[in-house]
Amino acid sequence: MDSINPGEWEQYYLRLLLLHVTGTTCFEDLYTVNNVKHPTFRKAALERGLKEPDDGLSQCLVETCFFRFPNVVRRLFAMILSFCAPRDVHRLWDDHYNALTEDYRRQYKSVERV
Repeated sequence: MDSINPGEWEQYYLRLLLLHVTGTTCFEDLYTVNNVKHPTFRKAALERGLKEPDDGLSQCLVETCFFRFPNVVRRLFAMILSFCAPRDVHRLWDDHYNALTEDYRRQYKSVERV
């Protein structure tokens, strides 16, 4: 199965459903959750408890922070912005601010300068 850019929302959620929902025989089965037919794959996926794409991007940054220097994390953040089209850029930045700015905070010893 091909990979899908999370910016292509309906295709992304269709792929997510196909990967995680078993026993379906048609698209109607993918749209339907608890006998309720949802208008989009996104709504059906979220109703099934599947995560938003930004959660995966955030997890990717978390894992990178354990093994890489802040400049590498910033490069990854820039790639995520360029190629993955996260829905909530400010939240992603705020959640990973410390990891993204660790070296600058140490160098300048001032959050305002960072």
